[in-house]
Amino acid sequence: QFLKEEEVLDKVEIWAQKYLHAHPLWFGSFSAFLVVTDPDYAKAVLSRGDPKDNISYKHLVPWIGNGLLILHGPKWYQHRKLLTPGFHYDVLKPYVALMAESTNVMLDKWEQLITDRKPVELFEHVSLMTLDSIMKCAFSCHSNCQTNRKNTYIQAVYDLCHMVH
Repeated sequence: QFLKEEEVLDKVEIWAQKYLHAHPLWFGSFSAFLVVTDPDYAKAVLSRGDPKDNISYKHLVPWIGNGLLILHGPKWYQHRKLLTPGFHYDVLKPYVALMAESTNVMLDKWEQLITDRKPVELFEHVSLMTLDSIMKCAFSCHSNCQTNRKNTYIQAVYDLCHMVH
């Protein structure tokens, strides 16, 4: 029922109003997604221990390897257990200022963009802010990736994402 890409969200919103808790969304005859719009349904679905769907992730393995995103079962649990302490509040607290700095750069860009009174596509901005934060916190690298559109790393990531899609 999708004729144009820009109609997808409108159609999903109509279905969410018609089907109050959840509805399936099929792409072709082989790929289905469950759109959950009710918090209690979401809690029930997300609390299940079902294994990950290998079809959605297997094409990422050559790019990102067999890390936490790809793994499932005992090996996922083992890796997750190793990573959890790294995300403790006391470990992350020193990085708050760096993350706030990256967030402020993004918000400054939004301030300039909204003066045109046109819609702003947020995904790219939030992705760049996230990358900026990771680069600062994990690698002490101030890449200016949010403001420098010629960043080769950013372009490579976009190219790889495009190829994956």
